Order: sequence, then C-alpha cells, then structure tokens
Amino acid sequence: MPDQQTKLKRCGTYTWFGFTLPFERKLALIAEAGFQTICTWWDDTFAGTDGRKEEHFRLAERAGLFLEHTHLPYFGCDALWFPGEEGDALCARYAQSAAQAADAGIKTAVLHPFGKYVPENGNWSIYLSRMRRIAERCEQSGIRLAVENLADNEALARIVDALADSPAVGVCFDTGHNHVTAGNDFSLLSRFPDRIFALHVHDNSGLRDEHLLPYEGTVDWAAFLAAAERTEFGGSLMLEACWPVDWDKLNEPDYEYEEPPIPPEEYLARARKSCGRILGERTED
Repeated sequence: MPDQQTKLKRCGTYTWFGFTLPFERKLALIAEAGFQTICTWWDDTFAGTDGRKEEHFRLAERAGLFLEHTHLPYFGCDALWFPGEEGDALCARYAQSAAQAADAGIKTAVLHPFGKYVPENGNWSIYLSRMRRIAERCEQSGIRLAVENLADNEALARIVDALADSPAVGVCFDTGHNHVTAGNDFSLLSRFPDRIFALHVHDNSGLRDEHLLPYEGTVDWAAFLAAAERTEFGGSLMLEACWPVDWDKLNEPDYEYEEPPIPPEEYLARARKSCGRILGERTED
C-alpha cells in the first residue's frame, strides 16, 4: 500500500506496556522500536521502577523522545462530584499536580472526569465549580487539561462545553473507550475539532476495554484516522496498549502480576508496526 499523506505522522506509547522494567531501560527500548513520543503516569505509585516523575521529561529528552502528555491518577475521582472535604482535597491535588507537571516541562495533562459514568446523585454544579478551579490553575501554569472520554460521551461533551471559556480545557479522545461506548462512530472528534489535546489509541472487540494493539480488535482505523485528520490536532497517535492482562484482577491489591512470555523488544516492535499501519506506513511482513 503506498504511503498516505497524513497530517498525523508521529507514533508514541504509554510507558506502561506490560513489562516491569527500569524507566530509563523502557525509554531506550521505546526509542529503539521507532517511537517518537511517550505518555507517563503522574503519580509516585511506580517510583520503585520509574523513579521521580519530575525527572521523566528530562530523561525522555535524553533518550530522544518527547513526553507529549502525562496522565493524572483517577482512583477516587468521583469525589469531585460531591460536597465535602474529600472532593475539595482532590480538586486541590489535581490543580497542584497539573502545576507540578508544568514545572517539569510537560504541556498537557490527561484527567478522567468520573470513574466510568457520572456517579449517581453527582452534583453538576459542584463538579463544574471544582473543574473551573483546576482549569484556572492550568491556565496560570501554562498546561492544558485533556478530559478523557469514558463510557458516556454526552456527559464528556457537556463538561467540555461548560468549560469552553477556558483555553486550557479540551479532550483526550480514547479510541478503546469510544469503541465500547459508540462503536465506530467518531463524532466526538468532529464535535471538538479545535479541542482535541491528546489521542489514546488502542483496540478491543467492542464489548469491553481490553487495551489491545490496533488491528487486534474491531475498531475501524481508517474511519478513525479520517475523523482525526479533520481536527486541528497535530500530535501523536499515542498507544495506550499493553500485553493482554485481566484488568479487573490487575487492580486488586493482592494480585501477583506475571511478566509477559515474550521479550519487550518483540512486543514493542509489534506495537510500533500497528501504530504505523494506521498511518499507512509501509511494512514488511
């Protein structure tokens, strides 16, 4: 297939792709596989292997990679929707985390707006008030806030519309979440053509969020690329895929993770090929 002339030309990957390795080793492997950008996790949960999150931008640059965006933690994020000290503290923590990421050189932070859906009895007024405070801190710090679609695209759109007066607020479009929610309908991209701040790219069967590599599920990648090309987004196709795992068990505190049965180099080669295939890159079988 001849190379297609596309606006989107770069491929990236989240630094968690299923292998427990030191951060700098992961960066070296990611660069060797041909990726140009990365996404990281803005939290200290994995400090044992990843080191200080504040150093990730610099380490990525040293490895020849660009840290395009970081992901804020999402555990307990539904607290933003309810009155009380827990929600206030989380709001302050998100605002501070975004500012710290900006200080480290990162220009975009991804945020989950809720666990999966707007929580039952969640208060829109309280939630939007807190989101405005986070957005104001992002504006002051020079970082963009990319709100990610989960299982309710209309709720996500309502949030972004309500915060349209803030240039710091936009969308992280996640292909896997969208596929479970809306199939191969990519209208969320066309709804916010100037507000797509990040792309999370992975595949599934349309039934559950599996985080497979592109072309291992049923996402229509040609339709996705066409829709993404009609937006103003000029960043990377950022893979958020990993070696297949049981995601329900993975989040259990006593789960013992088993390393994949193949070398990380092999998995990353497959990952880079799948991302390039979306862009119409020539590959050798």
